Amino acid sequence: MTSSVSILESITGCLSFDRLPDRPGPDPSSTKAFGWLLAVFFLVRLIYIRLLPIVPQEAYYWSYAKHLALSYFDHPPMTAWTIALFTAIGGDTPFFVRIGTVIYTTATLSVLFAATRVLFGSARLALAVGVLSVCTVFIPLSATVATPDPPLLFFWSLILLAMAKLLRTGQARWWYLAGAALGLGMLSKYSAVLVVPGIFVWIAWDRDRRRWLLTPHPYLACAIGLALFTPVILWNARNEWASLAFQSSRRFGEMGAFRPLYFFKLLGSQAGLLTPYVLLVALAGWGWAGAHWRRTRDERCGLLFWLAAPVYAVFTVASFRGLVKMNWMAPAYISSLIAAAAWLTHSTGRVAAYFRKWARPGLALALFLLLAAHILPLARIVPLGRGDTWSGWPELTRKVLETKAEMGPGAFVFSDEYKISSEISFHSPRHEDTCASEIIGGNGFQYGYWTKPGERVGRNAVFATEKGNANDTLARLKPYFADVRPEPPLEIVYGGRTFRTFHLYRCYGYRGTGILRSPPPGNRAAGHFPGGESCGSASTFFHVGPGSYLFIAPAVFAVPFPRSFWYTTPSWFTMKVMMPEDPYFAG
Repeated sequence: MTSSVSILESITGCLSFDRLPDRPGPDPSSTKAFGWLLAVFFLVRLIYIRLLPIVPQEAYYWSYAKHLALSYFDHPPMTAWTIALFTAIGGDTPFFVRIGTVIYTTATLSVLFAATRVLFGSARLALAVGVLSVCTVFIPLSATVATPDPPLLFFWSLILLAMAKLLRTGQARWWYLAGAALGLGMLSKYSAVLVVPGIFVWIAWDRDRRRWLLTPHPYLACAIGLALFTPVILWNARNEWASLAFQSSRRFGEMGAFRPLYFFKLLGSQAGLLTPYVLLVALAGWGWAGAHWRRTRDERCGLLFWLAAPVYAVFTVASFRGLVKMNWMAPAYISSLIAAAAWLTHSTGRVAAYFRKWARPGLALALFLLLAAHILPLARIVPLGRGDTWSGWPELTRKVLETKAEMGPGAFVFSDEYKISSEISFHSPRHEDTCASEIIGGNGFQYGYWTKPGERVGRNAVFATEKGNANDTLARLKPYFADVRPEPPLEIVYGGRTFRTFHLYRCYGYRGTGILRSPPPGNRAAGHFPGGESCGSASTFFHVGPGSYLFIAPAVFAVPFPRSFWYTTPSWFTMKVMMPEDPYFAG
């Protein structure tokens, strides 16, 4: 009992953010308190991941794991490899799909604690960073939902620890830990590369540390990172660089005109992700770290500032032209949370004093919001419309399989959303082989690499969607099937209230995707065409002779189809004649 009281006193005491002595001594009580905090966090996550239904993005990455590869269309392979490892051990259950995320995030908290102690020498300050972290939504979320973010955050925090050790010791070996973490981070998510310019600026700005650029160590570290990234490079080389194009040129291509509303949406999503108090102190702490570094040349603060700066810069600028997803900023908060605790501890300004005063009420509100976010998916208190991504999947799967069984042998299942397809596959007893919108000429993302529409010609299918406009859906399906018949809507009802509605269609006599027409709008917009060719989005087909079409597009990527003829053209476009027997026309 006395021990428990002592631990609680250490946790609440660190939130006073008392100024540290110049040379903080050993603080075993704070270290012990952090160990208990970490153990409780880990055990709570183990319980919760068994209770929460699999959400669509997880089901999609689980589908990755069922098709192991060097990489994938929309993401590198680390998440798929992790899910494959643990589901091979324990089976295809929510617990084993997610256990890797719990391990990654718990390890991230441990590394954050270690990095803070290396930088500031205080276990009490490191404990405060741990408390701030678990009072956000994004850290518990990272330990719940299997996405690329948990491994990304872990390897990002390892890079931070390696640079802190480099600053503290001056030993070259820490470059190699950073290089390995960079490579594994890029195997998790492409945005890991944003750590590189931040480290470069931090190193190059200081005259003493600039000497590292005259040694082989930073470059060998980058070489290690690139070597570990090789699986992704190989996959892209074999697939016309589709993934790199999708995550770079296509993302930029999707940006529209200047729209400041997107920036305010980004701010709102970040307040939800971190909770309002933690977001404010994280941003204020990051800004203080940059100003303090400029004023005093405190390189600890310079490191915390520059590791986050490229992430903040890239996605803030992008938010004025397009919608930035709420989790894209997450790596910046790794160092910003340490900066926040350092600011609250070291700053004597009035703003810092104000936030110190409101630390406990602010974090109490954060815990309340966090508790509500955990209860809402389990209790099904109120319908959330499109915001509900977890309800109804078992009911939908049962109805889809019943309908499929009535449609004769060889019938298959597909959807216009790859997430729906993945959920049906996960919840079906034998993990149904599903398809996505590539069946009707759309961009099925990774499903476009798994599905061969031509092999399904003549078969019947069940189509599942959440889109309620039957006329639009029928207009989209009918060119690809001999007959399409809508089913009555499937309403997901809990406690007498409708939470979601799905729509099923019986589709008879699949015709394939190659029936001598211009590519469907979904393919044009995606810049991806059946048969493996990727190209620019401004593309057109012109009839140039009996049974053949001429394809003209800006030359981004181009790979010859069998029995096709290429013309030499100006550098801004490519022309190609495709014959009727080519894969695009053959379906």
